[in-house]
Order: sequence, then structure tokens, then C-alpha cells
Amino acid sequence: MLFRRLILLAALLGAAATYAQQKVIVLGFDGVDAGYTERWMNEGKLPNLARLRAEGTFRPLLPTTPAQTPVSWSTFSTGIDPGRTGIFDFLRRDPKTYLPVFAAFDETKEPFLLGERNPIAFAGGVALLFVIIAAILFALRRRAGASIAIVIGVVLAAGMFVAVKKYIPVTRPGVINRRQGIPFWDAASKAGKKATIVHVPVTFPATDFDEGHMLSGLGVPDVSGRVGKPFYFTSELDFKPAGGSGSNEFSIEVVQLEDNKGVIQTQIQGPPNKLFNDPPFISIPMTVTVANDRNSIDIAVSGQKFTLKPGQWTGWVDFVFPFNPLIKIHGISRFHLISSQPEIKLYLSPINFDPRNLPPGFRVSTPVNWAPQVAKDLGLYKTLGWQIDTWAISEGFATEQIFWDDMTWTVNQSRKMFGSFLGRGDDLVVQCFEFPDRVGHVFWRVVDPTHPAYDPKLAAKWGDALLRAYQLMDSIVGDAMAAAEKQHATLYVVSDHGFASFRTHVHYNTWLVLNGYMTLKSGVQVKERNVEMLFDSGQFWENVDWSKTRAYAMGLGEVYINLKGREAHGIVNPGPEYDALKQELKTKLVAMVDPATGQHPVRRVLAREEAYKKFDPNMIPDLFVMNNNGYRVSWQTSLGGVPKEVFEPNKAVWSGDHCSVDPEIVKGIFFTNRKLATNRAPYIGDIYPTVLGQLGVKAPYELDGVELK
Repeated sequence: MLFRRLILLAALLGAAATYAQQKVIVLGFDGVDAGYTERWMNEGKLPNLARLRAEGTFRPLLPTTPAQTPVSWSTFSTGIDPGRTGIFDFLRRDPKTYLPVFAAFDETKEPFLLGERNPIAFAGGVALLFVIIAAILFALRRRAGASIAIVIGVVLAAGMFVAVKKYIPVTRPGVINRRQGIPFWDAASKAGKKATIVHVPVTFPATDFDEGHMLSGLGVPDVSGRVGKPFYFTSELDFKPAGGSGSNEFSIEVVQLEDNKGVIQTQIQGPPNKLFNDPPFISIPMTVTVANDRNSIDIAVSGQKFTLKPGQWTGWVDFVFPFNPLIKIHGISRFHLISSQPEIKLYLSPINFDPRNLPPGFRVSTPVNWAPQVAKDLGLYKTLGWQIDTWAISEGFATEQIFWDDMTWTVNQSRKMFGSFLGRGDDLVVQCFEFPDRVGHVFWRVVDPTHPAYDPKLAAKWGDALLRAYQLMDSIVGDAMAAAEKQHATLYVVSDHGFASFRTHVHYNTWLVLNGYMTLKSGVQVKERNVEMLFDSGQFWENVDWSKTRAYAMGLGEVYINLKGREAHGIVNPGPEYDALKQELKTKLVAMVDPATGQHPVRRVLAREEAYKKFDPNMIPDLFVMNNNGYRVSWQTSLGGVPKEVFEPNKAVWSGDHCSVDPEIVKGIFFTNRKLATNRAPYIGDIYPTVLGQLGVKAPYELDGVELK
């Protein structure tokens, strides 16, 4: 009897050890809403997720405050809340200048080779070579030859000095990831676990970790240094972007073609010239030749030629942007011909850095040579973090079909990667897919009949777009489930946040002006803002009188107090005055009423002390304003604009959102093939300790999340 009990105990201990050190697959989807997922599972439209729920566990997942992609995924990666990661929005402000910059990254200048010493070093190397030659000739008693060698050496060294000074930069741009914390894959790799991490947001630039491979996700720029800048080449004389009443709010590159027939010369504007400054941008020529019958065009660019008919895409096109004969940036993208008559309408998607030929120090993978290796093994792919172009359709020149084609083409690339990486035999595989979020942003107007941009005819054709995206997700989940069963792995399927309808813009800076918290300079024209004004022109807040301003809004739903001693021109005293102003703003913002609907746009306002346990008081916003369903902070607020009215109907393509919506309203999803005992709603910070627990790895520090058991 005792012997049998010992055998049973040993078996149980062995099973526990196996359970604690299983392989783990984490499948991430951006922007999948718990409510829609549950509804479509119950209707039998998501069979794989329904089976995963039946065999394992499903729970709605609480995002971070605020419910934004880089914020939630940073907490997912590190297990600590945004106050500790330092990633609390897409944007942060410099309190000394009030200017916004990207929250997740700092741009730096790194020495190129030897920096200022490049000319001397190269010239010195040439001179040294000829001195050695001269010394050898002198030793051989060929004094004339030695003298000639010295003269040639001096001339070539001088020439090299001039050439290096002209063609070799002193510095090159660099990027530092500002996210704090230790990613769970880093902790796992230090414990000897092999990991493959693909397209997780805020992982650029890729950093080395033991036993690991990584491809960076959201945060990798295009060659323009943007989140993604599409191009529209058109012979239309009256084209105006749709976003922001023609203001080109998202700053697409509109290129006016000189004619609509014959041979047309134009240019593609490439990377900003941060190596030599002049010219400010590196552009390359492109020739468009319209066929005599006007039914096609020929494109010639970077030594390649293509013929396109309306509705056709090219394959990958290589672009070479030369800074000079020695330094070039290599990019890849695709053209789509929208129309060849009566007017030419040619779309070029954002230009990605070519993974086969990346600039020095531009790390999109770990190890560095993995990015080109993946391209060699699996074919070319998008390196851009925001992979699916939402800007072209938002500005009115790309159709729903163009967006959908790009989306499915991109997903197929990523899915091919996922299938390959699942077969590597690693202990941990993590891959994120962005497409549900992008579909939600641009197709919510056909999901919500009450949306100002709702079009019944468009809804008849595209009303199932969100469902189709979720079914595509369901199919990918099926692949992961099959791999997990084969490998006896634990599977987690998570999303960073859900979605809500974006029917109405709330211009918070306008509200602050009308309520006496912000003062504008008299006589300064208030302009509509766009991304180009911010990042290319540096125009921001030029109309604000800081000496009379107590509060200002920036980013996607945050309010800052113009605090004395923190802000450059602060006027609010720390202590009781600061605390009273925060409480006053909280009360008034929640009480705000939209006169058009009678609804309260603001559901809650949290002070930073309520949102986070620990934080940097000089960086973290003073207040987080969280909207009810149907409302969102306006783009103009995030760009420093102050329109006339507080509320504005959202008639744009970008019709669904989550960024300033109360996280309780926009919950994401959590699935696992394990049965969990806990009934509480998981928090996205819980994924970190849960994954490490399954791998049998101890967390490297105190976490804000709790293991799900």
C-alpha cells in the first residue's frame, strides 16, 4: 500500500514539474473586443475560439489606463503598470518646451565610425601606408622611389581627408527605447529558455537577449521616419485630403503630376537628410508613362520598370535613396494603380526599410542578421511597425478594397512567419497581429448605424468587414491550437484592448479655453493642425499664452497642470492650489454635457495617483480623462489644435477607437487551453507572471500583475 502511494506521489510530482515547465505559445491580437468575440462565438461564427473556450478558459481582459496599444503591450511585456514602464501614451511632452515627442523613443546622435576623427583617421591611414612603402624603398636604397611614395602619400592623404569630410558623416541618427522594465522573454532566456518574439509593439530597436530571436513591432518607422507615410501621385487638380476638412491631418504625401498623358517626370521624397542636412530630404526621380490608349501606365524608378493596369498591384519594388555615392538607404514598397483615365491616381504604400540591406545601427531584429535571414528563408516582408496603411483610406484616396487587399496580403506574410516559427521547437513563441485593430479603426462606420459616417450602401458591401477580420483571427488561432496540441504546449490568446464607436470628437483644449483654464494670444490665427506641422515644421502651441494658462491637454486623453517649478512657464503653485485645481477639473469634466445628445462624454477622470502606484511626477500626466462609448479625444487636441467648438461630429473614415475610452468599456480578450480556477477578470499585466509560471521561471522583480492559476 505504501509502495503504491509512493508511486502515485512520484507521478503527481512529475506531472507538476511538467506542468510548471511547459512550452508556451502566446498569440497576440491588437484591438480585439471581448463583447464582439463572445457574441460571435455564441453565434457559431468563431469555431476555433469557441472550442478553446470550451476546452480551456475565456475571460474579458482589462487593459491599461489608458487603453492604448503601446501602453497596454508595454505592460504585457514587462508585467508593470504604465507609471513604471514610462509608456502612458503615444506622445509625451517636454515640460521645459511643452513640445510633444514620441513617448516610447528618444532620438539620439551616434558617432559614425570615429566621428569627428573620421577625416584624420582615414587620411592618416593612407599616409601611414605610403610611409611604410617609402621606408621599404629607402631600405632597398631606392631613394627616388621613396621620395615619390612620400609625395603620393601626402597628396592621396589630403585627398582622402577632403573626400571623407565630404562623404562620410560625423554622426548618424540613433534610437533609444524608453520603455522601462524587463520583458518576460528576457527573463525566460536568462533561465535558459529559447524564445522567438515577433512583432510585439515597443520592441524597437531590438536588443540582444540570451537564446532568443526577435523581429521588432510597432515603433519601427518607415524610411521617412514616420509611423507610415503613404504617397498619392495624381493629375487631379482639385484633390483635397478627406481628413480634417482637407487639412491632410495624417500628412500623406500628395504629389501633383504635371499631366495626365504622355511621359511624366516626378519624384519620390525619401528619408530626411539627418547625415548632412542639405538637401533636407533625399528624393529620387520616377517616370510615369501613360499608354496611348490610356488603359495602363509604365513606371520607371530605381532602375526597375513596371506596367500597371487599373486595379493592379506591383510586387515588391526596390527603392535606393543615395545620400552620396557611398551612403544609400534601401527601401521596399508596392504601387497600386487606382485610375489611368481621365486622371491618373497612383498609390504607393509607405516605404519600408529593406530587411536585406538595413542601415548600420538600425536594429529590427535580434540577432542583427536574423532580419535578412528571414527575408531569405521566407521572402520579403514589411519591417514597418504600423504595417497596415490606415492613413490612405482615412484621407480619401484609397478605397476599402485597397485597404483590404493590403491588410490580407500583410496578414498572409505574417501568418507564413508564424507557421515557420512555431516549428522551431522553442520553449516560448510570441507573435502579435495588428489587423483587427486597423480594421476596427476604419470600418466601424459600417458596423454602427448611428455613426455620422454611416453609409447604407457601403454597409451593404462592407458591413461584415469586422466579422471577417475576427474570422481571420479565428483561423490563425486554429493554427496555434494545432501546434499547441502537437507540442503539448500551453497556449494564450490575448488582445491589448477592445473597441468602441468614435462618433464625436471632444476638443479638450477648446473646453479649457472656454472655461478659463487656457488662454490664447490675441491676434494669433488658430489653424487646423496636421502631423507634418508637428514633426516636420515643429509648430505647436504658438498661439498659447502660458502666463495665463493653468491647464492644457495633450496626447490622447491627458490633461497637464501648468505647474510652477515643473513647466517652463508654470503659474500654478504646488500643494493645495495644484490639488484643488485637479479636483475642480475632474468635477467639471465629468459634468460636461454634449448639447447635441444630452450625454456625458466623460465617464471618469483619474488623477495619476489613482491610476498608478509609482510614477515620474515630471513626466506622467496629472489627469487621465476617460470617455464614454461614442466619444473620443479629438485629433486636433492631440496635435495642439484649438477649434471653435468643444464637440464635432466625426464624419471621417477613422470611425472606431479606444484610446481615450474608459478601459472598463473596451476590454480585450484572454483565452488559454488551460482550465483556470480564478473567476476574476484578468489584467493585461497578469500575462507576464502567468507565462513565466508556466515556464518555471521566477519573475526578476516585483510585478503589478498576478499569475493566473
